Amino acid sequence: MRPICWLHISDIHLRSDKKWQQDVVLKAMCRTIEEQRKSGTVADFILVTGDIAFSGKSKEYELAGSFFDDLQTASGVPRERIFCIAGNHDIDRCRQKMCFRGTRSELKSAEEVDTFLEGGENFNTLLQRQKNFRDFQQSYFEGQERTQTTDGLGYVSRLEISEIRLAIVGLDSAWLAEGGPDDHGKLLIGERQAINAIELVQAGEVPPNIVVGMAHHPLHLLQDYDRQPVQNLIEDGLHFFHCGHLHVPEAHITGAGASKCLTMVAGASFQTRHDSNAYYVVKLDLLHTTREVRGFQYNPIKGTFSLGAFNDYQFEITATGTHDVGELAKAMESYCPSLAPRAHYLSALILGQKAEFLIPLPNGYTFGSADVFTTLPDSELKQKTTEFMAFKNILDVLYARESLSDILVRHGDSIRKYSEVLTVSCDNDSSLRVRLENYITDCRLLVGEIPQIAFSHTLDLLNELANAGEWVSLREKAERLLSFGDVMVVNEAKRMLALALANSDELQGKERAIEHYQSLVESDAVIFTDIGNLATLLMDVGRTADASSTILEGIKTLPEKSNYFSVIGQQIVEATGNRDLRRQIENAIRG
Repeated sequence: MRPICWLHISDIHLRSDKKWQQDVVLKAMCRTIEEQRKSGTVADFILVTGDIAFSGKSKEYELAGSFFDDLQTASGVPRERIFCIAGNHDIDRCRQKMCFRGTRSELKSAEEVDTFLEGGENFNTLLQRQKNFRDFQQSYFEGQERTQTTDGLGYVSRLEISEIRLAIVGLDSAWLAEGGPDDHGKLLIGERQAINAIELVQAGEVPPNIVVGMAHHPLHLLQDYDRQPVQNLIEDGLHFFHCGHLHVPEAHITGAGASKCLTMVAGASFQTRHDSNAYYVVKLDLLHTTREVRGFQYNPIKGTFSLGAFNDYQFEITATGTHDVGELAKAMESYCPSLAPRAHYLSALILGQKAEFLIPLPNGYTFGSADVFTTLPDSELKQKTTEFMAFKNILDVLYARESLSDILVRHGDSIRKYSEVLTVSCDNDSSLRVRLENYITDCRLLVGEIPQIAFSHTLDLLNELANAGEWVSLREKAERLLSFGDVMVVNEAKRMLALALANSDELQGKERAIEHYQSLVESDAVIFTDIGNLATLLMDVGRTADASSTILEGIKTLPEKSNYFSVIGQQIVEATGNRDLRRQIENAIRG
């Protein structure tokens, strides 16, 4: 599954009286695009976000045909994969002036726009201003797959590139444009057009993985009653939104999260020979969860284009359907048996049900959010974690198209490598191992691998006996549960039995409680109170040296509970007068 790459070109303003200047700049642009193609940056398609012509005249589209011929040769992109939308300069402003002025003055609400976009004589008359653009689009790009929205303004095209299904959405923001600052705040896309386009995207048995949209104008130039609903539809329904018009480049994520829409406002590809003209290269890499935007700018002195602005953004596909944690975990176990002990945890991480990733520290590791990685320098762990996280994008792309076993055979190596790092790190750090085992237990509970309801009922009963101080009954119940088939129930029974024995008046009972607590402390099921209770019992029976070493080991194993262990340690200091233990505790907490 290779990266997908496309070009974003806007505001070319082709006109016969500027032909020589245009040739100088646009031929330089084509040379750079060709050089990039030969060096490996190969475009899969091209978006042209309006203002192809200067005044919407038919002669200007003859120049456009020649330019697109050169662009195809330079980029290697066939004309059926060059997608255009009209800009305000693609309007022939000499036509239908009265119709335009009347329409702009009459459309004052979303309801009136909805009615107007139903079609009819007035609507069709207004669109005559775009006739030359539409004729060019129909003739030059004949054979291009475009499904028009029912209002006749926008369109949706579908592509499949490297197993990834894409929808290209073209929205006409220029149908009520005139040009110049007077347009600002008076333009319309029309919520109806946007709804129709989104419905086309979602139509069909298999929805696209990626939705790439474009219009000529930035959305803040729309009329107030149109802007917010159209913007909501675009931001919720698209992964990318391209536009131009302002001749000032900008890119930003709308909202929070890697699945949110990335809006890109392009600079002009040709304004004059003496301006910093520009075009853009966008690359979407699902295997590294990134989307890159590279701006190439014209240097009027050198007469060449070179890399200018660049930005990288995280990316996550919005899933159209997904597997559950247990299903993916079982597939992992079949794919690689060594994954079995951690399969549920790894599955939950991939599917977003857990968020505790391995994070490097100066002297070891901890668990934390994947967002932390954005602040860390590059490392082998960061690379392996990124590739592991990217498996979710692969799952979402191939959902219902391939079996989990086939997907894992092709792409599961990143899971195996991350699991190996996790195993080595936890084997060398007991506190990490304990936390990982707790996460694994949580994940198994999540999918019902552990009988949670029966376990909860049993735990409630044991807690009731403990809270009531019914130590004899608690001891009897806990002893019977030691032979229970579920490991979690057995460990909790052992914990409750130790508590009951610790509250007995017999030294033999306390010694048995110590044995049970020691067994828990040495297991993967240990919790911080096991260590604290063990230290307290050891002190009660006079084994103060063992109690001291237990507290110090607890601080080392579970540093996040250092304050809890420190309180018990101070009790030992007060009981024994061992001030050296206070110093050891302070040193252990400082690490």
